[in-house]
Amino acid sequence: MMAEPNFSTISGKKRLEGILMSFTAVFFHLLLLGSVQQADSFVLNSTQPSAPLRVALFNIRSFGKTKMSRPETVKNLVRIMKRYDVVFVMETRDAGMTSLTQLRTALGYTQWNYTASIPIGRSTYKEQYVYWYRPAAVKLLQASVYDDDAWDNFEREPYMAQFQYWSHSARSEIKVTLVGIHIKPAVVVEELEHLPKVISSAKKVFPDSDGIVVMGDFNADCRYMNDVERSEPSLLNTPTKYISYVGDAADTTVSHNTDCAYDRLVVPSQGQPEVKVANVKVFDFEKALGLSFEAAHDVSDHYPVEFTLE
Repeated sequence: MMAEPNFSTISGKKRLEGILMSFTAVFFHLLLLGSVQQADSFVLNSTQPSAPLRVALFNIRSFGKTKMSRPETVKNLVRIMKRYDVVFVMETRDAGMTSLTQLRTALGYTQWNYTASIPIGRSTYKEQYVYWYRPAAVKLLQASVYDDDAWDNFEREPYMAQFQYWSHSARSEIKVTLVGIHIKPAVVVEELEHLPKVISSAKKVFPDSDGIVVMGDFNADCRYMNDVERSEPSLLNTPTKYISYVGDAADTTVSHNTDCAYDRLVVPSQGQPEVKVANVKVFDFEKALGLSFEAAHDVSDHYPVEFTLE
């Protein structure tokens, strides 16, 4: 039997607003799942995958019911997402979850599943993080939102998910913790400074993970982070501690008038030899799928950053 989507809960006063906003939609799921994120009820396919795990991070601008009401946009979105085994999606804005069910159906209901956070944000503007994944290739073990109550360092606290997959390089099943975040544009430098603390927390929350991958829309370029700010020590430029796979010269934006490396991918440079990131690139779906600019922009104003876990 196919596992139902998982919905992560978070404690604390600040998050209560998000819980109340999505209470009706997630109440049934919370009754079933309780306060602890549950693992899927299935196991990995006994046949070892023929290719490395394909992962992407994708800011799908204002994903929700309006976007899902456009058949051509949905068709193109599905074409993009089916390239991967796991997709971390930002900017989901549908407290009722209708659009998530619709997208799962479009992808293939029994071939795909997801785990979603509740709406997160300090103000009335809130977003959900969603990890979409193919159960035939990867198994969701746990997921939780970073507990930021004591510091309130993040507008949208990172969403952490632990997956198990077959590693071709290790020749065994290993566990990886994905840490996804959409950094607030106005405080990029400040939120970047606090990400090492999130990595430390992820190691404690998921102590049996073989490694950690941090990814998301960092907004770490152009008008949100200037040259001087990017030259200061951070996860993006401290190779003795972290490997940053998307450089400042990359362009993760769909617009023909911008050239900004907003979306980033970072891993600790030491202590996780079994988690091997490779084949990192920005997927220009406008060019690859032969879309017009208008059709591409209807999907999102960001391109996904894709990579493999070997």
